[in-house]
Amino acid sequence: MPKPAKAQPGPADVAVLAREAVISFLHDASIATADRQAVRVTDGEASATAGADAGASKAVGIPAQAPVPGSPETTPAAGPGAAGLAGWGAAAIGVATLDRIEAAAAKVEADIAVALRAYAELQAGAGAAAEAAVHAAESAMASAGVATDAERQVRISLRQVRQYVVVTVVLLVVVIIILAEVTSPVH
Repeated sequence: MPKPAKAQPGPADVAVLAREAVISFLHDASIATADRQAVRVTDGEASATAGADAGASKAVGIPAQAPVPGSPETTPAAGPGAAGLAGWGAAAIGVATLDRIEAAAAKVEADIAVALRAYAELQAGAGAAAEAAVHAAESAMASAGVATDAERQVRISLRQVRQYVVVTVVLLVVVIIILAEVTSPVH
């Protein structure tokens, strides 16, 4: 039973490669966004814990550490508008992610257009090369035919020259014999 022929992989599909690149980009962006959110939540929990510790230390009479400006303790995230600020932050992250997605999609689209143009140029070049190869093959076949005809003509000419040489030698021998007979005094 003959083995089935293996399918040879063709050239890579540009659309598949673009899709995979966009999916990979979105996956990486989602992981980065989730990491930033986790850091914010952790910072928020740390600030709440620090606030509780500060309240407890005041009750005991131990001075609390002063909050650093710009730290989560100094931001208004702990108030009633914290959910609104978190929503705005999430929306800003979403808009930034969409902007990155649009930029990546535009770049992928430009890369696809460049690849398609290069592919079309390669096809045109391959067509021209194939046409030139066909013309060269036709010319070579014509030259081979002419060379074969010339070789045959040379062989015919050599045969004729040999025949002329043989006839000339025979005639020369006959002339010498006749001259020898005519000039001989023995008669």
